[in-house]
Amino acid sequence: MKNIFIAVCMLFSFFSCSEKEKMVLLSPSGNLTLYVKLTNGQLVYSLFLSGDTILADSPLGIVTENADFSQNLRFVGMTGIRSDGETYRLYKGKAEQITQVYYERSYTVMNAINGDTLKITFRLFDDGLAFSYRLGDFSHRFGSITHDVVVCETTGFKFPENTTAFISPLAKAKTFWARTNPSYEDQYQRNIPVGSPSDYGQGWVFPALFRIGDRAWVLLSETGVDGGYVATHLADNSEHGLYKIEFPHPDQNLPEDPATAAVQLPFMSPWRMVVVGKTLHPIVASSMAQDLVKVKYSAKYDFKPGKASWSWLTLKDNSVDPKTSQKFIDLAAELHFEYCLIDGWWDRQTGREGMEKLSEYARAKGVGLLLWYNSNGNWNDAPQTPIDRMADRIVRRNEMAWMQSIGITGIKVDFFGGDKQRVMQLYEDILTDANDYGLVVNFHGCTLPRGWDRMFPNFVTDEAVMGMEFCTFEQANEDKRPVHATTLPFTRNVVAPMDFTPVILNPRLGVKPGTGPVRVTSSAFELALPVVFQSGIEHFGLIPANLRQFPDFVWTYFREVPSAWSETRLIDGYPGRDVVIARRRDSIWYVAGINGENTAKTFSFKLPFPEKAISAMLITEKNGSMYEVEQREITVEKGTPIQIQTVGYGGFVLIINSQ
Repeated sequence: MKNIFIAVCMLFSFFSCSEKEKMVLLSPSGNLTLYVKLTNGQLVYSLFLSGDTILADSPLGIVTENADFSQNLRFVGMTGIRSDGETYRLYKGKAEQITQVYYERSYTVMNAINGDTLKITFRLFDDGLAFSYRLGDFSHRFGSITHDVVVCETTGFKFPENTTAFISPLAKAKTFWARTNPSYEDQYQRNIPVGSPSDYGQGWVFPALFRIGDRAWVLLSETGVDGGYVATHLADNSEHGLYKIEFPHPDQNLPEDPATAAVQLPFMSPWRMVVVGKTLHPIVASSMAQDLVKVKYSAKYDFKPGKASWSWLTLKDNSVDPKTSQKFIDLAAELHFEYCLIDGWWDRQTGREGMEKLSEYARAKGVGLLLWYNSNGNWNDAPQTPIDRMADRIVRRNEMAWMQSIGITGIKVDFFGGDKQRVMQLYEDILTDANDYGLVVNFHGCTLPRGWDRMFPNFVTDEAVMGMEFCTFEQANEDKRPVHATTLPFTRNVVAPMDFTPVILNPRLGVKPGTGPVRVTSSAFELALPVVFQSGIEHFGLIPANLRQFPDFVWTYFREVPSAWSETRLIDGYPGRDVVIARRRDSIWYVAGINGENTAKTFSFKLPFPEKAISAMLITEKNGSMYEVEQREITVEKGTPIQIQTVGYGGFVLIINSQ
């Protein structure tokens, strides 16, 4: 009733309010308060959590070739408060059934010079804020026009002075190996002051995590980006805690492709999202990236999440010959994995006729094959083949028809290199065509998926992370991995599935035994990663010969650990230090923890389940060993402290059947 009363009062006073007066919207529980106002003709908003400032006055606005909504604005209308929500199912995420509740209000502003109007829609959840621009037509000036070009946004997020950031820099285009950047593959900078310059001068990628003193945590991202817009990032030139939205840099992708967004009118922009929590628990559990979007097409086949064996991570390019691939298909079958990924150069080392035979072999074992493809190649120099099979629609659909005819179940498409609209359209086209041919899709060397796990039924996972492959190349990357791995559950993996490609049990990470970087994590740390990380298809870096050195309970664990979850809860942790996550599939809870510090640690925590004392299975280091693991029974009960010892860079998995 309080919220409705405010809505009525505001509605009556709206058209007489001055620019200095604020329009108010509360979240359903009243913990979040949004203010919207005009200041000197510019639209701004601010956000408060239980009275504490989350975002100070932050700019709103959008500029197109035909209209400017960054200045000279005045209010001309607003809707009443709409209370709404939805319950939906997501078969491949961190929660199976999701319920969202929000209050929504739209404000309409007019450019006082030419009469153009823009609507901004705000949705306020108990765990955050989202907003989107809605552009109509300009018939009062131009007659009937159906298209426009969005040049930029003036959208910003202004944090209080005592805020620090956990953010990852955007790489400069056409840098790194074979000119493949940017691909969202960098370390997160942790706890740095807001306004710190990015490593490459290009800005910061989504999602970005911020800590406001000891009062709150905020995660910024965007969702709902498809072929109708560009993907954006946070600009580098932040001042006084103000981070602004920036469009792709012109040197990304092909230089001739515009960095602007051609839109069809009427137009609704992707959602900008601000996830808020007094602690990190609401951040990690958030489903806002999925809540704000709708399914774009119906699934034509039964697309399933799962686990995959994969030779390339440790054995690299020469491992995609038929003999080696058969060994990894056998491993997938033995571990009850749904998939086996055959990586780049398969067309050279196995051939198309050989792939038909390999697919037949896999199907007889109950394993689906996933095939790697180069996205195109003309925007970078990556030589891996198959190439030039995904960019052209006719060629792509012919290729997918061939894959369907021989029983291939999915594709991994690599090397995209930017966020321009043309490439956003390519992502959508690949997904849409793959749906027609029964193929699940995994993107690598790519952008952050922005709501795609709900929008596209056959999208299963996406890299957009500095993953395990980097650790196999350089010891320095492996040395940083424990800190990196304990940062990702609070950042990248919050908003979308993440194909980190975890779990290598080899003591050394080179192609040949005894070579390459030394693994710094314990084997128990590695076993925890399929629970700590979430991916619609989890690609494991397991080698058959190495895995056979481990006891039977490890094999059982790999067979049974799910890849999609009914529920996710953060139990404890801090970015870069450690994390304990609980994920449930039906009646079975998997509680996993990893230690990001190189000192022995005792994890001490309480679980909100089960109601009565029951026996659970604990997997952890054996006698403090980095390489050996043991399994033992312990008793767990709701609210009763649990203490688990780990080595430096160690971990554990606790399996609880709460039925």
